[in-house]
Amino acid sequence: MTSMTNYLIEPLTPLVFRSGKPFGSQASAADVIFPLPSAAAGLIRTTSINQKQVSIDEHAIKEVANQLYQQVLSIKAKGPYLARFDESLQHIEILVPKPADALYFEAKADNNEENSTSAKVQLVRLTPKTLDADCGSDLPDGLLPVQMEQPIKGKPKPGPTYWILEHLKKWQAGNNIDMDALQREGVSQLPIDLRTHVAIDSKSKASKTGQLFQTASFDFGYTKTEGENTDGRSIWKDHRLGFVIQTDQRLDEDMVTFGGERRLSKFSPIDRLDSLYDDSLEELLNKLNAAKGFRLTFLTPCIFSNGYLPTWLDATTKKGILPNTATPVCLKACAIDKWQPVSGWDSILWKPKAMRKAVSSGSVYWFSLDSKLDLSDMSQLLHHVWSDDSQDKRDGFGSAIIAPWQSGS
Repeated sequence: MTSMTNYLIEPLTPLVFRSGKPFGSQASAADVIFPLPSAAAGLIRTTSINQKQVSIDEHAIKEVANQLYQQVLSIKAKGPYLARFDESLQHIEILVPKPADALYFEAKADNNEENSTSAKVQLVRLTPKTLDADCGSDLPDGLLPVQMEQPIKGKPKPGPTYWILEHLKKWQAGNNIDMDALQREGVSQLPIDLRTHVAIDSKSKASKTGQLFQTASFDFGYTKTEGENTDGRSIWKDHRLGFVIQTDQRLDEDMVTFGGERRLSKFSPIDRLDSLYDDSLEELLNKLNAAKGFRLTFLTPCIFSNGYLPTWLDATTKKGILPNTATPVCLKACAIDKWQPVSGWDSILWKPKAMRKAVSSGSVYWFSLDSKLDLSDMSQLLHHVWSDDSQDKRDGFGSAIIAPWQSGS
């Protein structure tokens, strides 16, 4: 595994990441999306060119096979991950997408609707298990449906869309998480800034007809809070949001443009960052082998050639050999919120990229192990990027956390 360096993106102004929808005069929160891994990879490669880490004349590139172009594309990146940090940068924590096997449910305090009038939002776990004998589904052959561990009468409710890394680790280990702590430490919605733009006629000093429009962007500046402990006063929070990107490229601190409209961010290397794993390599290996199964939780969108199914799995049996190992596995179930569109702009070839469908971040896949993994297998899998295409891997599509799962439970 190539050593990766962590870099923090500190937005100095609201950042624009458009969804790819047709551009119109009215903007909304739906017009801005969390930046794709390809945007982070593009930032790293552009910064590498600007800092003379690679040499390329962008006007000379006419085709993908160009050697200089391939040299730029070979630079690896992972992320971007949402990050929360203080002004001193002494405490930087990663926030991850809510896993798809977690639901927020508003349910009665007991199952007797007549005796209970109070309802509270609770966190409900989904898990693969067989249907009742009198039920059926149109799932592909061999896949188990993902269901609530225990039936609850109620309805889904909104909740935090980003969790702190510690909560995800606890959830993967099968532990319950206090809903109040989840709401307090997670992020329910990224702050959106709507701006109105207008072209002014130099003679009449009035707006030009048809040239009034809006843009939506992420506003990651410092925010205020009010609460019981502040006596109703507005208090500035001592932390704000940004992004973390990992790459095998060594770069200097710099000012960069991340996203559209060339809005500035500060780009700086960071030394300390929480690990995705608490266990040592050997401890994690022993837990996976003892459970005879594992689960993958995707931190970034993942692109498979066969839709939701990796190419190394047989479409009929859902069995295959785990990448970079000789270990046979079987896909037992998967939880995917919905597919995610992936596109973009190639700034070297200067043309749009084709739209593709990706497995969304937060998706969870459950696998059973047909034989034991060894230490070399575990070291290969720990930081593996799971997309099928090698360039998608280098772009960072398919970063995931692996955790034990008791197959058959």
